[in-house]
Amino acid sequence: MKKLFLPLFVLLSCSANAGDNTPLGARSMATAGCGTAFTGDLWNAHNNQAGLAFIKDFQAGIFYENRFLVDNLGMKAFAAAMPIKNGVFGVEVNAMGLGKLYSENKFGISYAKTFGPKFAASVQLNYLNTFIGDNYGTTATVCGEFGLIAIPVKNLVIGFHLFNPTRSKLSGNLDERLPTIMRLGALYNFSKQVFLTVEAEKDVDFNPTIRGGIEYRPTPNFYLRVGAAANPSLMAFGFGIVNKKLRLDISTSFHSQLGFSPAIGLQYGIN
Repeated sequence: MKKLFLPLFVLLSCSANAGDNTPLGARSMATAGCGTAFTGDLWNAHNNQAGLAFIKDFQAGIFYENRFLVDNLGMKAFAAAMPIKNGVFGVEVNAMGLGKLYSENKFGISYAKTFGPKFAASVQLNYLNTFIGDNYGTTATVCGEFGLIAIPVKNLVIGFHLFNPTRSKLSGNLDERLPTIMRLGALYNFSKQVFLTVEAEKDVDFNPTIRGGIEYRPTPNFYLRVGAAANPSLMAFGFGIVNKKLRLDISTSFHSQLGFSPAIGLQYGIN
């Protein structure tokens, strides 16, 4: 089993980079994992819940990523956002695993609210469990998230997200903790058709990751996206198609050592 689990955990740690809570959504994947400074995007339900505060109507969607084209190593996710009078409620469910050997599951519920037209904040509570085969069993824990969005000047968005600020333990018997991850991002809208976004991610136990991406909208119903990241070295690209209230997003990223990870997302409701 040691020969089996060593490459398994190397693969999982490389795919997560900082250990856990990697960005979700085919739009985010196409920009190399950016998303902290997105506003009104359904996958803010995972990437930075404060962005949900700018959603005006109900949205729901599904997402799947096949990491490194490895059989059974896939990320599956569902997200929904429901605006109410005084804010927006969000729900996210995601699962990642390698067949019967290993799996991670997360369920989160969030609340986001604007404070005027240029600022929003959010909180989220999560339940997470991890399963390892060969009689290792399952462990579960809870943790929180916190997000902020600010628009200091026209066309510029600043986003901040903090995952697991309390350093929750993954196991009650061992001092094994979930990672604490901070992300700071900026997005600048050059026009209604083009934006540029950059962000930095820092796990308290790892070196920072830097990402950047561009989205271009040549027509009202079609998007082109490209991105790159360092630590690990990553390239990404993708596109999106809108038809009334449906949006299909397709992307792929290329890890310098592990290869391609194609992803697809389908959602109902466009902001």
